[in-house]
Amino acid sequence: MMECHVCLENYNEGKRLPRTLYCGHTICTQCLNQIMKRRPLRCPYCRTYHRGSVLCPADLPLHEELIAKMAEEKESHEQCSTDDPLETNQLNVLKLREDVKKASTDGHSLWTLLPAQGGQTRHSRVSLFSNRLHLHALQDGEPPSGPQTFPYNEIQDLQDEDFCIVFFDVSWRGNYQGRVYIVLLDHEGRTRQFKALCTGQLGPSYVGTRFLEVARKNELGEQIWGGDYERNDGTGGAALPGMDRGRKNKQDVVAGLVAGFYFTGYGQDHCPSQFGIYTRDWPGYIEMSSLGTVIGGMDVINTVVRLDNIQEAFISDCGLLLCH
Repeated sequence: MMECHVCLENYNEGKRLPRTLYCGHTICTQCLNQIMKRRPLRCPYCRTYHRGSVLCPADLPLHEELIAKMAEEKESHEQCSTDDPLETNQLNVLKLREDVKKASTDGHSLWTLLPAQGGQTRHSRVSLFSNRLHLHALQDGEPPSGPQTFPYNEIQDLQDEDFCIVFFDVSWRGNYQGRVYIVLLDHEGRTRQFKALCTGQLGPSYVGTRFLEVARKNELGEQIWGGDYERNDGTGGAALPGMDRGRKNKQDVVAGLVAGFYFTGYGQDHCPSQFGIYTRDWPGYIEMSSLGTVIGGMDVINTVVRLDNIQEAFISDCGLLLCH
């Protein structure tokens, strides 16, 4: 069958690529996004838990037989008609992956373009790492010369708004140390701001910002802080235009919980752009300003905590994970 039995939509080369679970059942990428929000990954048909670490649907194998059938049907359709708007307007994820691989093999990068107000162009890089497509933070100006560019918005549409994963690369002493992945928990103002500072969509980004301090060091609820995009010393980091805290999101404090943009009277005085990542559980304590959870790279954060000078560590790159 060429349709996902969960959503009853046809598989395609965009957001509904067919992927196979450990148990052998096949589900489209879009449905996997929704299932993975609830973690751990469990098959909706037989209720078997998937074995192995899965960060996003791209970590699961494609159903090659269905992919081949889709290609055959597409070729047959194109021979009969060229007027199908669904197929012509849909970004082909498989081709995008191949384009990124080819550019990398040739020593190039694949870039996106975003025309900004006033005619100022901005650009970002698309990369493939561990078979996951990454959309890096926007930068001002034209991209370096390369073999291919895509409209930024077209690439951005490959994300799932309800299952959003951002990433940042951590470096210190001039060396890249690892990548951290954070799944966002809601759509509140503080969360949308955090995402915007990871992507650079509203101008500034977290690129180049230092980690600032460790709160409650070696105690329950230990927390590492960063995110001052203005002054990079902990005294700056205003809210981005139009952003507010939003409603509370109460979560038990466990290692990996990300929070920020605290509420008045809460006892925290960090600037709105700054964020904290808990590195130790705090049984019985509730975080009201939760915005995300680290789902990959917690070992990198734990290493930062142990540095003699935490401000040697900084975010050298960041962006959005395209879950397809």
